Amino acid sequence: MIPSAISQENVDKARGFIEAYNRRDFDAALKDFDPDIDWVLPEHQSSDSGQGTAAVLRFFEGIDETFDDLRLDPQEYVDAGDMVATRLRHHGCSKSGIELDTELYHQVATFRDGVIVRMEYFTTWPAALEALSG
Repeated sequence: MIPSAISQENVDKARGFIEAYNRRDFDAALKDFDPDIDWVLPEHQSSDSGQGTAAVLRFFEGIDETFDDLRLDPQEYVDAGDMVATRLRHHGCSKSGIELDTELYHQVATFRDGVIVRMEYFTTWPAALEALSG
């Protein structure tokens, strides 16, 4: 199946989010987010979930308070039309000196009219892929 142009735009926006996040350009990272985005972390970290871009910014700021550096390294994108799953590898060092180089979370972005309305994180890649099939 040949992906549609809209679908490819969604993959490009998911990629752009990660690239902007890695530059710590949060304005650019949020540019394709719905103002009322659902930001959903796994259950064990549900206190960091929220709604709206202000909740996302608080999450980003919390990461920067915990890590000297955190970089997301996309391993793979799976295009499912109005959803895009991104397999992520996390690289960084916590302020307490703990090195991180692992697949910690994977994300699934849900799009509506070209805007990300939901970003959900999963602890395993199979779970993220399962979320694509609803």
